[in-house]
Amino acid sequence: MSESAKQTSPISSRVDFVLVFSVDNANPNGDPGYDNRPRTDAYTGIGYVTDVCIKRKIRNRIEMMKELKDGYDIWVRSGTYLRETITDAVKDTQSEKAYKNLDPKDKKAPENYERRRICEKFFDIRAFGGVLTSDSDSGEEESESGGSKPKGKGVNKTKSKVGQIRGPVSIQYAKSVAPIIVEDDEITRVCPTKYDEKKPDKRTEMGRKKRVPFAVYVTRGSVSVRLAEGDKGTGFSEADMKILKKAMKTLFEGDESTARPVGSMIVQKLVFFTHSSKDGDEAVHKTFNRVKVSLKHGHKPEKVRDMSGYSFELDKSNLPQDENKNNKIKVDTLEDNWPEETILEETDAA
Repeated sequence: MSESAKQTSPISSRVDFVLVFSVDNANPNGDPGYDNRPRTDAYTGIGYVTDVCIKRKIRNRIEMMKELKDGYDIWVRSGTYLRETITDAVKDTQSEKAYKNLDPKDKKAPENYERRRICEKFFDIRAFGGVLTSDSDSGEEESESGGSKPKGKGVNKTKSKVGQIRGPVSIQYAKSVAPIIVEDDEITRVCPTKYDEKKPDKRTEMGRKKRVPFAVYVTRGSVSVRLAEGDKGTGFSEADMKILKKAMKTLFEGDESTARPVGSMIVQKLVFFTHSSKDGDEAVHKTFNRVKVSLKHGHKPEKVRDMSGYSFELDKSNLPQDENKNNKIKVDTLEDNWPEETILEETDAA
C-alpha cells in the first residue's frame, strides 16, 4: 500500500492515549447547574472534566487548524443547528449523481452511501460518531408552543437513511489526581448590569468568580479499528489520527476565556500507545495503567501550587513482544513539560 493510500485508509491498529494537564487559577469545566462551580465529586472531592468538554475543545482546535475544509467540517459547532446542518448534508448527498444511480435492488446501498459521504464531510462524526436526527425523522414537526403537528406542504421532507453512527474515538472523563480546592472570589464590577431606580447613585456591582488554585487532571482514551473500518465504520484514517494528535497536543490554544486565562491550562504529558493489531496487544486497562501520575509523598493537595508536587511514571517494561522479541506496542510521548519523570524501560524491570 502506498503512503498516500495508507493516509486515507482506515486505521489498522488500536491506539490508546493518556492526556495529563494542569489547571492554575482557572475553572476547567464549570457546572451550569451549580453556579458554574468547577465540577467535583461530592464524596471524594476529586475534580473532573466531562468527556463532552474535552471533545468540544478538540472540535474547536480542528476547526481552527483545518478551517472546516477538505473533509474537516464540524457538525457540532457553535452558531449552527444540528438538524439543519445534517439535513443540508443529506440533501447534498441525495442529489449526487452516484446516489441516484445506486442499484435499486440493493436496499442497503443508500444507507451505506449516505453514511460514507457524511463521515467524509464531518471530522467529528468520523471520530466521535453521532445520532443523525433531521426534521423529518419523526414524521412530525414541532410547533411554536412546543407540541407537534403533522407535516404539511412546504415542510422539508428530506430524510436520512442513517440513524446513528458509532465513532471509533472514545474519551473518558478527566479526573484530578488529588482532591481539589475551589476558591470562590468576590469581585467588583465598575458598572452595574442595569439602572436601578431605587439606587440611582449605584456605580458598582458585586460578582463572584470560582477557580481551582492548582490541580493536575488525567484523561484516557482509545481509538477502535472495528468502528473505523468496513461499511459500518466511519473511515477514520491515519491522516485523521495525525490531526487528532496535533489537536490534543495543542488542546488549550485558542481556548482562553475569563474562566481560563491564557496559560492557565497546560498539556503536561501526552502519551500514545500504538498496538500492532486491530484489537490491541494487551487489555486496555493494562495499557492505561502504564502511566501513573501521583501526588508526591508528604505533599498536601491544598498546598501544592506547581508541578513539582506531582510525580509521573511511564512503564515501558514487559511490553508484549513478537517471535523476534520486538515490542508490539509503540510508545510515543508527544508533549513533555514535566520537570521530573520516571521512565521504566525493559532493563529496569529485569
